[in-house]
Amino acid sequence: MKRMEKLISNEHVQLDFRKTNLMLMILWSFLTLGAYIGVWFLKQRDTIQQFPTKLGIHFGLWRFFTIASFVFLFIKIFGGIILSEYGIDNIQSYETIFNFFFIGLLYYSIFRLKEGLEDEYGISLNFYLLVFFHIFYIQYKLNQSQLVKG
Repeated sequence: MKRMEKLISNEHVQLDFRKTNLMLMILWSFLTLGAYIGVWFLKQRDTIQQFPTKLGIHFGLWRFFTIASFVFLFIKIFGGIILSEYGIDNIQSYETIFNFFFIGLLYYSIFRLKEGLEDEYGISLNFYLLVFFHIFYIQYKLNQSQLVKG
């Protein structure tokens, strides 16, 4: 009963999510080796912070991980020119550790966003599709919902 009351009280709230072309999102993520994921979260920051309940998504960490992702991308592209073979191996070990933390932050943030969308706005999200397609699935569901601007 409380959930239904929440949904009714939040129906008039229009969040500022923007309709985004999924194919462009996938292309940018592919071209940037996943760094676009951080860009997507930072672009949605103001909207996510408008939720009636605090979701606990740490945008300072997203800023750090996004910048670091682009630094690692730059090193991956130009590392052979700048670094020795030992330097490249050293950076790759740091990048592996970084990627585990990045994935942890990604899934923490995605599932917090899932809770907010389901609890506050009644958008149901499939667990397995969320695990495999994370921001793409969220954006797909947002594009279908009434919470986006055309």
